[in-house]
Amino acid sequence: MSNRPGRAVKGVYLGTNKIAEIGEFSLSGFTREVLDASAFGDDIKKFEFGQADGGEITFTGLYDPTDTNGQTLLESAAKNASKFTGGDLKFYVDNTSYWTVDTGGNILVTKVKAVKFDKAGLGQVEFSAKVSGAAMVLI
Repeated sequence: MSNRPGRAVKGVYLGTNKIAEIGEFSLSGFTREVLDASAFGDDIKKFEFGQADGGEITFTGLYDPTDTNGQTLLESAAKNASKFTGGDLKFYVDNTSYWTVDTGGNILVTKVKAVKFDKAGLGQVEFSAKVSGAAMVLI
């Protein structure tokens, strides 16, 4: 499938490859941990900021065995411990805007092709990824 610009269909793209039939994605969000900085004699606890977690991404949809190019690329990345940089993996919210990892960060695919089928024969596929080194940004 061709690149996104000018298209009216939302979706998840790996480069110019649409990850077929993905109907939902979820970003868990950016979280900054806090560390207890209290000392003896403090009546009220004191805290300082610690490290941040860029979050997790899950995306699911119908499994289409006739169009697995994007799914196969994700599977290869997970098996080979490949990391995606900003703009490689895009989660479109409209015709032009998408979420991706910010400069200096990576997206690590951690779960691929978790497939389940119901009695009607419709397959559901799920993928998961971890954001590393930077936050997700909307471009």
